[in-house]
Amino acid sequence: MSLYADLALTRGDLELRIGLAVGAGEVVALLGPNGAGKSTTLQLLAGTLVPDGGRVELDGVTLDDAAQGVHVRPRDRRVGMVVQDYLLFPKMSVLENVAFGLRARGVPREKARAEARGWLSRMGLDGYERRRPGQLSGGQGQRVALARALIVEPRLLLLDEPLAALDAGTRPAVRAELRRHLAGYGGCTLVVTHDPLEAMVLGDRVVVLERGRVVQHGPPAEVARRPRTDYVARLVGLNLLTGVASGRTAELPSGAVVALAHEATGPVHIAFAPVAVTLSPRRPEGSARNAWPLVIADLEAHGDLVRVTTDGPVPVLADVTPLAVADLGLEPGGEVWASVKASEISVYPA
Repeated sequence: MSLYADLALTRGDLELRIGLAVGAGEVVALLGPNGAGKSTTLQLLAGTLVPDGGRVELDGVTLDDAAQGVHVRPRDRRVGMVVQDYLLFPKMSVLENVAFGLRARGVPREKARAEARGWLSRMGLDGYERRRPGQLSGGQGQRVALARALIVEPRLLLLDEPLAALDAGTRPAVRAELRRHLAGYGGCTLVVTHDPLEAMVLGDRVVVLERGRVVQHGPPAEVARRPRTDYVARLVGLNLLTGVASGRTAELPSGAVVALAHEATGPVHIAFAPVAVTLSPRRPEGSARNAWPLVIADLEAHGDLVRVTTDGPVPVLADVTPLAVADLGLEPGGEVWASVKASEISVYPA
């Protein structure tokens, strides 16, 4: 089984132009900010929206071909979908909810219920058959929704923000459980999320969508280590600069120069962690470090540290201790020198 999609859709301010390929047994996480087109992409793949252009092919079967006027109805697509609030039928029992897809396809009641019991057992929900959705926890509701989607043996499974309805305390356990269930699914899976941790844990591959375009894709570790846009860099907790390298220096568009630990040539991305940035009231001693005069734009608690946002020729984020904030008298509008060792900097082609 495999999915190939090359889609175009204009809807209001959104101009979506996206290409996707998902292999059998692969989980692809579609990551991006609100309004990037993530949920719209799922609606196109599910068939509830018709693309303006492009083509969708699933397991060798054409589902959409704008040029040929082909559009397969949602119920005929062999696509399963789980949305963030699960949309379980409140007046149906858990068993009836899971069996619903089979019943809608004409499967006899007893056979559908027998299949549903098997899926509930597989999801660790033995004994929950008679309960109503309102009697379930968030994690249990998710498993019921997942069973309802998988019982019809979809070739493609679409998950739209599957953990968004859960509280912070239960999310890690349910995320690990979901990953285990997806590992046993042989079809193609696409998970939409705006949470970088969710994307990194659930996805075999991450596709980053911004303003309707794919801006980066690859294995989670590669995306986290080498971000290619400011959005991705901020998500994974890195500073990202872009410049042109020549030897052991790189010039930024502002004219500022960054010293590098290794030689590089041509357009490059320059990444380093906020904890690698040192702030001081005056230019630090030693020419081996990069140092830039900046103005503090904002301070915000960030775990046990304080994240300092700066403006200037090399605007950076710095993570410092609350004690350092007090000792240095850091406040918005104040001037500060930011420095970072060349050895703390990662450089890769832009």
